[in-house]
Amino acid sequence: MKARELLRRLAALGAVIEKARGKGGHQLVRYQDRKAPVSTHGNIDLGPEYIKMLCKQLGIDPKEL
Repeated sequence: MKARELLRRLAALGAVIEKARGKGGHQLVRYQDRKAPVSTHGNIDLGPEYIKMLCKQLGIDPKEL
């Protein structure tokens, strides 16, 4: 899954994407009381392990994406 698609799906779940908060190719995602950086380096695919780790940090079930 591409980073843009992941951010779109997270936003649909109610996550807030803060584009100004993050260094370089990263953006900060806030969901409820949790936050995690998302890598947005170019047009690369994000691996399933990275997506699982991100969902765990945010408290989201990966199947919801």
